[in-house]
Amino acid sequence: MKKLLLMASLLLASVSGFAQLEKGAWYLTPKAGLNFANMTNWDDSEFRIGFNVGAEAEHALNSKTSIAFGAQYSQQGVAESEGGADLVFKMDYINVPVTVNHYFSPKFALFAGLQPGFLVDDAVKVSYGGESVTVNGIKKYLKDGGIDMSSFALSMPVGMAFTFGQFKLDLKYALELTSTLSMGDEKSHHSYFQLTCGYKFDL
Repeated sequence: MKKLLLMASLLLASVSGFAQLEKGAWYLTPKAGLNFANMTNWDDSEFRIGFNVGAEAEHALNSKTSIAFGAQYSQQGVAESEGGADLVFKMDYINVPVTVNHYFSPKFALFAGLQPGFLVDDAVKVSYGGESVTVNGIKKYLKDGGIDMSSFALSMPVGMAFTFGQFKLDLKYALELTSTLSMGDEKSHHSYFQLTCGYKFDL
């Protein structure tokens, strides 16, 4: 019993010794990672695996809560296979996430917020029999077929962050609140998971 109490007291002492957020401080975290993106109401869809890269500025409101502002290039879209052909619908965005972060410990935080996104690239890649072709600017072709593609997206990101020294690992899920594709009453929007790793600087 004495050994257990000793171990518990040492653990609590080490946790309390970790540095907390400094009220009023600013932090900058360049980051990059992977996206696993899909679209709702899309039959036989598969994840499009892409990358993301950007940076986040974080402001400590107190020792446990902060607000973060980011800018990120994000490869999104959806993939599918049909008739022996593999199709990847590429929809790339500049996302601007704004989140509130609550630190349950200096190493662990949960966050949630809103994320405007702006479409900067739209294309489809078709692969068949070892060959592939990419068609850019598919928004206008979809429009001719009666499908509207929005250039603006508003999403709700939620996730968790782990901090190891200066390194920060984020696991995020983002659900689009607006519709990316619309055809009459049928709507489709993004839903994706994101993994990023960054290096956190004090400003």
